[in-house]
Amino acid sequence: MPATLALLTSQLRPDANHKEDMVFLKDVFSERSLSYLMKIHEKLRQYERQSPTPVLHSASTLAEDVAEELQSGPMSAEEKELLHLLTSPHLQAVLSVHDTVAQKNFDPVLPPLPDDFEDELDEESVKIVRLVKNKEPLGATIRRDESTGAVIVARIMKGGAADRSGLVHVGDELREVNGSSVMHKRPDEISQLLSQSQGSITLKIIPAIREEDKLKESKVYMRALFDYTPLEDKATPCQEAGLPFKRGDILQVVSQDDQTWWQAKRVADCNLRAGLVPSKQFQESALNESKCRFVTCFLDSVSAGLRRSFRLSRKDRRGSSGEANVSDQNDTEFLTYEEVTRYQQKPNERPRLVVLIGSLGARINELKQKVIAENPHRYAVAVPHTTRPKKSHEKEGVEYHFVTKQVFDGDAQNNNKCLMFFFLFWFYLQFFMHHLQC
Repeated sequence: MPATLALLTSQLRPDANHKEDMVFLKDVFSERSLSYLMKIHEKLRQYERQSPTPVLHSASTLAEDVAEELQSGPMSAEEKELLHLLTSPHLQAVLSVHDTVAQKNFDPVLPPLPDDFEDELDEESVKIVRLVKNKEPLGATIRRDESTGAVIVARIMKGGAADRSGLVHVGDELREVNGSSVMHKRPDEISQLLSQSQGSITLKIIPAIREEDKLKESKVYMRALFDYTPLEDKATPCQEAGLPFKRGDILQVVSQDDQTWWQAKRVADCNLRAGLVPSKQFQESALNESKCRFVTCFLDSVSAGLRRSFRLSRKDRRGSSGEANVSDQNDTEFLTYEEVTRYQQKPNERPRLVVLIGSLGARINELKQKVIAENPHRYAVAVPHTTRPKKSHEKEGVEYHFVTKQVFDGDAQNNNKCLMFFFLFWFYLQFFMHHLQC
């Protein structure tokens, strides 16, 4: 099994996430039903290669005739045993299956088409799609077309059951769910009908006229700078399809087709399905609208209080100051997402240097120790260099790098320019922070 998984993973797209693919393939191959299906498949392949011709198409009838013949007279011990075998349920089931295969009576019998089938669908091509899902959502949202009243697939969530099937696409018109018409149902009723369906679900859809999608899955990574809970967001088109996240989470945005709602997955999350998150533009617009409502309410309360004041000059100064503050606040940039890239360290590459800079009393050492304690596998203290002799309990490269004074002075001279730039940067930073505090 591991060799098979490795072979399948090596044949996947080069830009795919092999770790997630390995988890998905391992879950699929661990299913007992798949093992049974593979055995049946091998037997059928062997049957096709041999192409045997059945000697008799009605083995069950022959067994019944033999049983009647045996019961017509006295039986020996061998005949009683044969009668017992021929009348056993297991052998009768095997003979029944033999007759079904020999007669090729295994094709499904479809119900006849209704007389008004063509009139009902206006001669449009109809596709019957059968999906298999467990307790997971279908992974699709729907909307009602205002002009035609048709139920249209609005979006397909990456990694969901609908996306994995490859049979349902954005723009498809949904007509029936498990034989129940959805023409006169509300979208929330249809969503409830889809969510309540367990196991296999049959959809009757009219495919959308669309061009082949040539876009690959997006590889844009964003760091969230705010918390998001879809169950508390009334603006989301589908709360169940939303992706909750916390400030600092890394999100892989897999689709930006919708300018309002992106599809994203949390990095290092075992869940392969994508969820809806507010786009950068939509979130900034919502925050700006919320702030404008707060500022308007604040100015109304200030104006009401000022009108009760008899000091008109002070009222004017407060009003102009309030308006200036509003103008300054409207220019504030909202922090929603920050685009990041995955850092791949090469085998022989030295660890990257992280420099913490702060004003006096900023507790830089305390912050450094806290960062190392919380992430000991990722951060470590840089080992300093010294010219003093090594003590008996010390090891080279652990507490210090022990070098000669000549080597130390030579390294210092070679890095004079870097040190000058660093101290100039530190000086200007201190100057800026001092004036900022003032």
